[in-house]
Amino acid sequence: MKLKILEQTSTLLKLQLKPAAILYWFFGGFFIAGGVLLITTLAKTTTFTCNRVEPTQESCQLITKSILKSQVKTWNLKEVIGAKLDTSTTAGNSYPLVLVTSNGSIPIDLVNADSTQKESKAAQINAYLKNSREAKLTIHEDSRLWTYPLGLFLIASGAVCIIYMLMNGTIICIFDKTLDKATIKREGWFGKEVVEAKLSEISGLNMDAVAIDTVTGTSSTSYNIVLNLVSDKNIYLAAGPMFTAKSAEQTLNAIASFLN
Repeated sequence: MKLKILEQTSTLLKLQLKPAAILYWFFGGFFIAGGVLLITTLAKTTTFTCNRVEPTQESCQLITKSILKSQVKTWNLKEVIGAKLDTSTTAGNSYPLVLVTSNGSIPIDLVNADSTQKESKAAQINAYLKNSREAKLTIHEDSRLWTYPLGLFLIASGAVCIIYMLMNGTIICIFDKTLDKATIKREGWFGKEVVEAKLSEISGLNMDAVAIDTVTGTSSTSYNIVLNLVSDKNIYLAAGPMFTAKSAEQTLNAIASFLN
């Protein structure tokens, strides 16, 4: 929050608070972009099948489906030489699994599998090719089971950051001793909200009248300013914990000094 004292006399204090919009736009955009990238690149189903129905219908097929596109590749079983791990490159934290055919090598993209699991899949394919009695082979993976929930969670988190910022566009705090009134005006993209209370009800104007409310997350700590009323009701300046430690202390000192 950025604090600006608009007016200050012995009987009137008017403050303007604005959220650090750049940070909220940055984190909001970062989370949304990360979620979209995760879903579009890693959320997919991969199915490799081989069939020996009749000598004239021996074939293998690789089907890859994602949210953006679908690919289908088909070979005659005689064109498939085998499968192996391509140790000359890496795919994430493991080597990619490739299908070796008479026309070249084709990657079988398995997102969830590590090198050991991919090596097992390669051995499974090679064993099928050597065993002419085995009728069918199917290797299937669906990474959407975890990429969709995680991607949607990231997108929702980014949207919350942006909406949170838009809800708290500008906060005007007016403390008027002549009228015995405290007025908190929150103006955002989604409308205005006004909260009022009597100054004399703010904990009898003692040292505990204004306090810092601390919210600790997994990787960060944020703050809000709370006005403590004698009726045990609290008034928060912002709709949520949007203050940094520095801005919270500055705002607390400005209000406390005026009230006391």
